[in-house]
Amino acid sequence: MAEHKVEALLALRRAGRPLVGRDRIDLLEAVALQGSITKAAKAVGLSYKAAWDALNAVNNLLPAPAVIGQTGGSHGGGARVTEEGRALIAGFRLLEQRLDRVAALLAGEGGGADPLSLLWSLGMKTSARNVFRCTVTEIRAGEVSAEVVMRLAGETRLVSVITQDSLRDLGLTVGGEVMALVKSSFVVLASGDGGLRFSARNRIPGTVTRIEAGSVNSEVVLDIGGGKSLTAVITRDGAAGLELAVGDQALALFKASHVILAV
Repeated sequence: MAEHKVEALLALRRAGRPLVGRDRIDLLEAVALQGSITKAAKAVGLSYKAAWDALNAVNNLLPAPAVIGQTGGSHGGGARVTEEGRALIAGFRLLEQRLDRVAALLAGEGGGADPLSLLWSLGMKTSARNVFRCTVTEIRAGEVSAEVVMRLAGETRLVSVITQDSLRDLGLTVGGEVMALVKSSFVVLASGDGGLRFSARNRIPGTVTRIEAGSVNSEVVLDIGGGKSLTAVITRDGAAGLELAVGDQALALFKASHVILAV
């Protein structure tokens, strides 16, 4: 019976953080076919914002971007799935086909508990809008706390301050990978670089790629290089005061204590 059919669901993850599931692969395939995030979102039944966020998440968590936006043209900008993105799609579909065969075999054995119920779910969700896969480049240990320096993209560095107990629990080492999480509400924006000095340890330059104004807050997305993006949620009045527009340079600022680490 169709309602009892066993279906294998594949999700790929790295360092405990899911990279892609079937829904994101479907979206990537739609972008490759349509050449547009707007058209791809419509094809898979997502809003433009949901599709944009999903693709940004994939780009942030992969070594190289899977999708690159393209500007210009009489009908506006488009999007292109990179060679890395196409390889991801092909690899995912191949694994999915093989997992389906395993699921069919397991489901046909009969008797006892369902073997598939023993498999762990690979899904993981977090409320933090900014999640990055980073490489630890330096650990500065103090008596109580430790400062962890990470490479985010290119020459861009992230700094996190955690307790010594957390450092031991996470087992962080120089050269190891770690996930860095920053809530969008922790990010403060400055327009350009007017030579001001800031106490925030993290100062990430970027280019404004999207501004979505709400009744109270505005969401601003920055391209910070390497195919990665960073999202800030600031008050609508604050956004208006900065007079930011798509294409402008901006500086994202946040404290080292606001960077949460996970492995």
